[in-house]
Amino acid sequence: MARTVASAIVTEITGAVVRPILLAELAFTSETIRVWNGIGDITVSSDVFTGIGTLGTVSPIIETATVKATGVDFALSGIPSGLLSIALTEDYQERLATLWLGFMDTSDNSFIDRLQIYKGRMDVMTIEEEGETSTISLSTESILVGLERPRERRYTDQDQKSQFPADKGFEFVTSLQEKDVPWGRT
Repeated sequence: MARTVASAIVTEITGAVVRPILLAELAFTSETIRVWNGIGDITVSSDVFTGIGTLGTVSPIIETATVKATGVDFALSGIPSGLLSIALTEDYQERLATLWLGFMDTSDNSFIDRLQIYKGRMDVMTIEEEGETSTISLSTESILVGLERPRERRYTDQDQKSQFPADKGFEFVTSLQEKDVPWGRT
């Protein structure tokens, strides 16, 4: 997939020292959890990402030349027990999960920019508690998986009105089934 990369990122990755970081955003119903694999909080585009020390593991992100849905597995470790209640009580399936590759400035430790490398939907979550912190393993599906699901729509008035109640475009479809339509000269 072709991407436009910001000039600040190009400058950073062509330098002698590169400080990449991972930023993850998990959009639950009640709140969005934003974490990064460092220490402390950083603000990115007015969003605060909480440092959890290590983001854990992220499975390889596979991009293919064909249109194919590939998933990514996250293992978020070092999560405080307070945030764990969100993962335990909320309906998380089909909610968005986004992963960015970000870069820090080596001179003053400030955030430079980020590049979205994955966006998918949460699928299966496994939680392991370890005293004060917990580990959440999360499998996600690419948003392209929706292309593999069948779309069952009918060309009927009822189906059209289920989506657009005021539309009368298919109102006379059933009467056309047995309609004799003269064609050409009579």
